[in-house]
Amino acid sequence: MKTKQLGNSDLLITPIRFVASTVGGSTWEQSLAAIHRALELLDRISHTAATVLALVFVAVIAWFDYVTGDFSLAVFYLVPVVLATWYAGRVSGWFIGVLSAAAWLVGDPALSHAYGHPLMPYWNAAMLALIYGIVAHLLSTLHRLQAELQERVERRTASLAEVHHRVKNNLQIISSLLMLQAEKLSNAADKAVFDECRDRIYSMARLHEQLYSSGEFSDLDFAAHLREMAEMLVRSHTPQGCVLALDVRADPVAVDLDTAVTLGLIANELLLNALKHGFAGRPAGKLTVELYGGNRNEMTVRDDGCGLPPGFDATKDAGLGLELVLGMTRQIRGEAKIENDPAGGTRATIFFPSLLPSKTVKTEPQSKPTYHD
Repeated sequence: MKTKQLGNSDLLITPIRFVASTVGGSTWEQSLAAIHRALELLDRISHTAATVLALVFVAVIAWFDYVTGDFSLAVFYLVPVVLATWYAGRVSGWFIGVLSAAAWLVGDPALSHAYGHPLMPYWNAAMLALIYGIVAHLLSTLHRLQAELQERVERRTASLAEVHHRVKNNLQIISSLLMLQAEKLSNAADKAVFDECRDRIYSMARLHEQLYSSGEFSDLDFAAHLREMAEMLVRSHTPQGCVLALDVRADPVAVDLDTAVTLGLIANELLLNALKHGFAGRPAGKLTVELYGGNRNEMTVRDDGCGLPPGFDATKDAGLGLELVLGMTRQIRGEAKIENDPAGGTRATIFFPSLLPSKTVKTEPQSKPTYHD
């Protein structure tokens, strides 16, 4: 199981990454990479090392404060306070805050002459210590909330992975029961019905397996699933004696699980329909599967077979498979178009809206058709 770990460097680098993406430029990218490496290094240091590093920062800032006598340097003491609080805890942050206030007071001997009252510098130092303490308290609270959130995310991820794993196992059990039952049948047509049901169940099981294997439960890349399903169906359902070329051209399209299951069943029906009716009695043929992303996604299954009969109307003359296709297409608010391809054969196109923001998913488009016999 893979989970996205939210580390301290991820939380601190996100605003900088946003600025870098807005401004652009290689200099920003190099600076961002250096900052990210530094934060990752800080993630691995111990509490004691973080406290010691904060003490070094306090000493350096106090020296500059002593040399310059600039009151505004009090702001820079926040750096060691933040460092100690975030990486060593609240108590360490409070300690560094008090020490920073004391260093500010001691580091500027001219303060007693700058104010009219001799106790004013001590009052200001106390106020600085209070401010540093408040900052340390807020940061430690944020750090605790982040840790709790990360723990909840990990528990939720583990629970979702277990759910999808169990669903996949249950679907495989159902598929095995159908296979055992089909072995007792003597009628070839009845066995074919059971095989089609097993193919539908396998499609759903593979989607659940893909989800829990990737660790991404909000969406998945349907292109990879479509390619795998097309290859599996062509291997198992190519008519005997027919050399079939499969050409899959699929863009990365991210969809949620419900949409993926519905699209998988639609593609399963279209592929089975093409394999059963498009290549019967032919020595060779070609099956093309396409998936294009955009504001309106498009999935096409095309064969070079005999095509549809004259006057065919999918809404009136469709069998059970095409009725399922039309019904499930309406379920995802899509549109189905089944017609003869001008180049010969049948072309079924499913248009469906983009339900998720487009994502860059690494897939290897299949540029050359594969052959099955």
